[in-house]
Amino acid sequence: MFRRLAQDLRRNGTTVVADLSGDYLTAVLEGGVDVLKVSHEELLRDGMAPDDSIPSLVAGLFKLREDGAANVILSRAEHPAFVLIDGEVNQVELPRLEPADHRGAGDSMTAGVAATLARGGELAEAVRTGAAAGALNVTRHGLGTGRADVIAQFTTRVELTPVPGGAAAPPPEPERSGHMSPEQLAEKVTHS
Repeated sequence: MFRRLAQDLRRNGTTVVADLSGDYLTAVLEGGVDVLKVSHEELLRDGMAPDDSIPSLVAGLFKLREDGAANVILSRAEHPAFVLIDGEVNQVELPRLEPADHRGAGDSMTAGVAATLARGGELAEAVRTGAAAGALNVTRHGLGTGRADVIAQFTTRVELTPVPGGAAAPPPEPERSGHMSPEQLAEKVTHS
């Protein structure tokens, strides 16, 4: 169902944002997703990275892109999130806040991203808004309790900066037979 839903939505011009893991993640990747949010714990558990070192996590981002995610947001608990946007990896820098309750930060992040994209915002703006929503959520007791005006103000303090160590895109891998993203299929049909 997740594969078909993602594929049908994208075919009909809808931006697909997903926050999934396990079999659901595998399915949505097969259908294609515009923005995937995943935690580093999920990335490790699902075998997309062997460990939580920066090179392994960055390689995991590119693996997710290869598998069907156009852009990826990787939350990393108390560490800056990583984002893969248009083939470039950055980390999400925001002011340090004292947490009151960590629950719901990832969901708030995904909601901020989706809401910004639904309004027609750019992906970098959506990531900054999502990061602000997630960060502010942990300063409160109660899930999704951040106010829109406070999130908007905090968004201006969130920056996307290069990942330490100069994480670069790995060389393109040869196309695997039988597996094409919707974009690859459309390009083949257009040029035939």
